[in-house]
Amino acid sequence: MGHSRIGTLPATRKWQEVVRLVADGADVGEVAQATLKAAEKAFSLVQKDAGFREAVNLLVEMGLAGGKADPTAQLAAAGIAIPESTSVVEVALAVGEALDQRVRATRDGQTFGEIAGKALVSAITSHLQERLHGLFTPTREDVAGALRDLGKKKEFGDLARNFMAKLTNEALGFFLTKTLGTQVGEGQRFATMNQMAQFEEAMRTHCEEASVIVQEFGADWFSKHRYEEGGRISRESAEGFGWVAMKKMKAELAMRAKSDGN
Repeated sequence: MGHSRIGTLPATRKWQEVVRLVADGADVGEVAQATLKAAEKAFSLVQKDAGFREAVNLLVEMGLAGGKADPTAQLAAAGIAIPESTSVVEVALAVGEALDQRVRATRDGQTFGEIAGKALVSAITSHLQERLHGLFTPTREDVAGALRDLGKKKEFGDLARNFMAKLTNEALGFFLTKTLGTQVGEGQRFATMNQMAQFEEAMRTHCEEASVIVQEFGADWFSKHRYEEGGRISRESAEGFGWVAMKKMKAELAMRAKSDGN
């Protein structure tokens, strides 16, 4: 994918507020919300980002494939070529390659799309690993069984939540990296790199907790549209889902920041 930036970090008042909050020891909720405000322009372009749209489409296709007797054959028809000797790594590589090919075809690769792709692959990997219970050499049928779970309403909701949590955390991290790096050392917010790592872990947890808002929404949306669209879900519907899910995440983060500040 391309490596164009999804936004710059100008010395605006909004970004100066992010720096101030970090330096003053504000909690992750306040920092997350301030970062969203400072990067509002970049986040507003998400809907137009080819990588984000393709990642959401692949997410939905994974769910639809899970409802078929042979998920791997369904995924192959969608351009996700999974080898006969299937493993979790091979599924992840196949999804990542399919996403890369789709984005290259649009000639519109952006950094946010790259983040979305990494979040999708990570979410799918986590889903498979959890359901294969640590099998060192799972069979093709073992993996197919784990993929079939994605055809279930609840399981799709879980995957959507995981995807949005990882995407949001990585996107916030993209903007925060430079700021956090200037706050390490004696007399700074983080005395050590370990303390900064603890803050980053707290941010990840914060995004995971906020993503609960997507879980039920995603499950209900998938079940409804699969039924109404006769077992298929259009690209337009899938992309609309991704945009609404992102707006729900932003609203939930704002609400949590307000609650934490009271």
